[in-house]
Amino acid sequence: MGLRIKFLGTGAAEGIPAINCDCDHCTRAKLEGGSLVRARNAIIISLPRYELLIDTPPDVRSLLSKNKVRRIDGVFLTHSHYDHSGGLEEFLYWKADLDLFAEPTVYEALQREDWGNKLPEIAFYCPCHPGRAVRFDGFFFTPFAVHHTVPCFGLVLYENDRKIVYTSDTGSRFSNYAQCLMLQADLLIINTPSFFPPHEGHITSIEALELKKRVAAKRLILTHFNHHNHPHDKLEEWAKEQEGVTIAYDGLEIEF
Repeated sequence: MGLRIKFLGTGAAEGIPAINCDCDHCTRAKLEGGSLVRARNAIIISLPRYELLIDTPPDVRSLLSKNKVRRIDGVFLTHSHYDHSGGLEEFLYWKADLDLFAEPTVYEALQREDWGNKLPEIAFYCPCHPGRAVRFDGFFFTPFAVHHTVPCFGLVLYENDRKIVYTSDTGSRFSNYAQCLMLQADLLIINTPSFFPPHEGHITSIEALELKKRVAAKRLILTHFNHHNHPHDKLEEWAKEQEGVTIAYDGLEIEF
């Protein structure tokens, strides 16, 4: 069976259309729908005998229902910002055991939220640390720190001879260690809310393309767009002029 990745939501914190916004981008999304509409960011990676959800946005319940997701074995939380962790409490009602992978400072931040004392009821906490591999039977992943406004962690996932990198929310600066992990990745997935630099706190689409070239990644998928970035159709036009670049949309599914 091939490794499969599904993008449940591909929007940034405000989603598209953003609430109470009448910008051209949001107006088009309201009128035309389709790939112009973006729920907050979350993806599922289907691995050998394991379904891994990355992040739990506030609308995760509707995303799981819309995509008919009936199985999740574990969740990797990249950081504590609400648009990435706000849906965690929904899993109080998940009728199955769940692993929760989070770096300790991320978990401590979650404990300070209203649902903090409920975390043991939601999932079995599996601490993970940057630079230390989390090994399963047939695959493993290694978290790494990125530059963001709060402690935040991407991951590099290894399965057979394939390497997938997910950066989560990050600025444009990466440690030498992180860039070594990214070298010649089969797939590099980057959150890029905005198109042009500079952007405080987040890498942009232009900078992500430069990173792809720098680490010689074979394929780049961009996601986590806000309403100040280009609409999906314009992003696709730009991506066609690049080599190995895909613009994610809600419901996109790829298989290796």
